[in-house]
Amino acid sequence: MADNSNPRCHCPRCTIRSLRGPAVVITLGILFLLSEMRGDYFAFHNTWPMILIVLGLMSLASAVAPMDGHVVPTPPVTPGVPPPSGVPPVVPPPPYTGPRP
Repeated sequence: MADNSNPRCHCPRCTIRSLRGPAVVITLGILFLLSEMRGDYFAFHNTWPMILIVLGLMSLASAVAPMDGHVVPTPPVTPGVPPPSGVPPVVPPPPYTGPRP
């Protein structure tokens, strides 16, 4: 039985964040390939800062991307389980009606 109460978010920000891991893996693969093919100048100890640059660019793109259509995850609820006995229900405080500064 599928649970559709918490669909995956497809907003631009979440899409970019979901691509961060694959981007790092691809960058690592390219850096190791260059190290094996070209050697000295493209050795991994010279090119590892590219990983930080890719992470920074992905973080920047994620921070700037709009959140249009963002789906907020809902916490799972166990049906049919009452709160523990002796725990009073949570009642929100009344709205503030005092003077405004």
